[in-house]
Amino acid sequence: MQASLSSPGTNPAPTQARKALNVFKGLLALSLLLIIGGAVWYVAITGIVGNKNWDFMTYGLGPAVTCAAGALLLLGSLVAYFTMPVFRPTAAPLMRDLNRDKYLYLLILPGILVVFIFSYMPMYGIILAFKDYKIKSGIMFSSWCGMEHFNRFFGRAIASSIIGNTLFIGITQLLITFPIPIILALLLNELKSTRYRKVVQTIIYLPHFVSWVIMYSLLFSLFSITSGLVNKLLMSLGLSSINMLSDPNMFYGMLYGTSIWKEAGWGTIIYMAAIAGVDQEMYEAAYLDGANRFQQCIHITLPAIAFSVTTMLILNVGSVMGANFDQIMNLRTEATKTTVAQVIDTYVYDMGVSKGEYDLSTAIGLFQQIVNCILLFASNFVVKKMSGEGFF
Repeated sequence: MQASLSSPGTNPAPTQARKALNVFKGLLALSLLLIIGGAVWYVAITGIVGNKNWDFMTYGLGPAVTCAAGALLLLGSLVAYFTMPVFRPTAAPLMRDLNRDKYLYLLILPGILVVFIFSYMPMYGIILAFKDYKIKSGIMFSSWCGMEHFNRFFGRAIASSIIGNTLFIGITQLLITFPIPIILALLLNELKSTRYRKVVQTIIYLPHFVSWVIMYSLLFSLFSITSGLVNKLLMSLGLSSINMLSDPNMFYGMLYGTSIWKEAGWGTIIYMAAIAGVDQEMYEAAYLDGANRFQQCIHITLPAIAFSVTTMLILNVGSVMGANFDQIMNLRTEATKTTVAQVIDTYVYDMGVSKGEYDLSTAIGLFQQIVNCILLFASNFVVKKMSGEGFF
């Protein structure tokens, strides 16, 4: 009688477990704050003091101790989480999952390490955007200069043309090239012969594996104004030659054409995989209702691959400001490199690699990535509002 009158929320065990879990989360947050705060403190103080007056015991000991305290707190929290009985309700399922799939986690571990080493660790280099970089002082001990490099870039007359050209190429390339893989996938799906479909797929996939260096060599062999095969043929017929490689008016067409030829076939892989997962009974039901192949494609196939399309669209919009560096770098010539073929990526290369202005090029690259990040989140928000499906 007394047990039946007790409310379900008065059980002390779950309440204690929740409190312990909240304490664990708080310790994790505190340890991360200590690690990040110590690292930021160390980076800040090195740029303020400089290399000549640097003394670790005076300036670096405090940040180092802060980071070490955070690391020890993090390690102790994790050990307590997996060993103390109070965390057993939440830790036990995680331990079972780790034990069951330990070989799968081992398989992805090299990939995680590669991403961490080559993508996350170099991120500290973005502080170059806010420093007056000196090679002798290094990244850490170069003095801070605030927003000076951003002001230098936006104060130049060429900045507006570079940003405008980058946006123009990114947007027009997205509008022209993005639908092509979808159309190709839909057309390939309509082929009745499986063998013929595989042959076509192989042919259109192969250009993806051709580097842009080789691509330019092929274009030069075909359209060189003096020795190109196409121009020789045109001149033998009494026609005027085509100066496609050096004519600024033909650069954009060459850019879009080579993008479609090289990447359209490869882009169909994702959409073909999505189409392969469509239930065939839906096509049979639509056929019995009198729908033709075009109607089946519009009302069954396209909605089935809508999530793949929106995902790829969001990712492509998020890289509008990052025009294909390899492509433009290899296709530009002396006649086009300072006009239509000058985008943010190539300008960063010219400033950083060619002229050694690493701090300025880092600032420009950071601005570019911030804009790409804003576009990524904005496109995801808009697509999610319109279709109900987003990337995240």
